[in-house]
Amino acid sequence: MEQIAKTKKKVVSKKTKETPQTVIKVILGGKEYQIRPLVIREAREWRQKLAEIVAVLPKYVTVSSDTPDKFAEAIKGLFSSMPDSIGDLFFAYAKDLNREEIEATATDQELITAFLQLNETTSVLVRVVPAIITGLVR
Repeated sequence: MEQIAKTKKKVVSKKTKETPQTVIKVILGGKEYQIRPLVIREAREWRQKLAEIVAVLPKYVTVSSDTPDKFAEAIKGLFSSMPDSIGDLFFAYAKDLNREEIEATATDQELITAFLQLNETTSVLVRVVPAIITGLVR
């Protein structure tokens, strides 16, 4: 019985060593960076931040041009606040990266691509968000 317990411990230990966390590779400013996956607790907090940003999208996409002031506010939000929020979310996840350095060298397109890569490799719930956003815009 004792021999079986020792064997099981070895197998569990060996499994842990054989399944390292996969890094997320992104290109920013023409340079490749590796982002380590967040642990469950950190990922949960990050998803809460994502949810807060996604929750304000209807405010922007349901405004009609019949009310010029509200329409102008929505346009400013979509073209100014939302891109900044994407950057904030990206660097909240990729907290080991040097934001100042990357923002001085990377393009908006690289950041968007990196953010989408990050979303593709995180949880299933995060993968569903783009579909929800698309549904809201239609």
